[in-house]
Amino acid sequence: MADTDIDIQDGVALIRFLRPERMNTFSPGMVAELGEHYRACDADPSVRVVVLTGSGTAFCAGADMSDAGVFVATGDGPPVSSCPLSFQAWDLRKPVIAACNGHAIGIGLGIALQCDMRVFAIEGKYGVLQNRRGVVADFGVEYLLPRITGLERAFELLVRGNRLDGVEAREWGLCARAVPAEEVLPLALGIAQDMARNCSPLVMGMHKRLLMRGLDMPREELVALETRALAFSMRCPDAREGGEAWAGKRSPQWRDLQEGDWPEFL
Repeated sequence: MADTDIDIQDGVALIRFLRPERMNTFSPGMVAELGEHYRACDADPSVRVVVLTGSGTAFCAGADMSDAGVFVATGDGPPVSSCPLSFQAWDLRKPVIAACNGHAIGIGLGIALQCDMRVFAIEGKYGVLQNRRGVVADFGVEYLLPRITGLERAFELLVRGNRLDGVEAREWGLCARAVPAEEVLPLALGIAQDMARNCSPLVMGMHKRLLMRGLDMPREELVALETRALAFSMRCPDAREGGEAWAGKRSPQWRDLQEGDWPEFL
């Protein structure tokens, strides 16, 4: 039985963790399936935005620790990777929204931090607790956290391993929105549907890549890349469609993101 499922409607792919009886603790099946879902969404031109959520009352309450040796590596075991998915959220050319309907702890918070936007449940608990389990955190959080929260708060979250509720997490900058648990998924889907209808799929992907590249690029280099991207977008069908839709006071009919549309320099 699969540990996840995916449903695609009107340009929005909803990926859901399916282990509610274990609070969606992260399993080997989830590792394999989530990476493949991400890869499939990136390749599927009908998908414009991805929403990731959990079933039951948790988003993902960390690693499945039913095996007491889950954090112990041996020379006989498979090689360890801190980013074990075959395709990461930041690799997608489409926006990825984490709808954290409940607890996101350890790996669970790392998965959410890889996403581009986050909606948290105010009742949930959020933290990077690996330090309290004797191992280094994963999913690229040492790169992501200081860029999301600032260095001091990232340090405390990683080194102290403290937990925050949804309101505190919003105040610390871990998410932009924190609402009651029953409102999390509808809010995330509403944002995704607005983006899928009203924003150019190509330009959303280009903006995502420009933002990610800009984190490690001098300003002048980023401006040069942005200029190249702007010129590319102005030659694409969506540029004409966007202007004509605005002038005609109608909804735009965007072109789905086809493989041949993507600029090779991004």
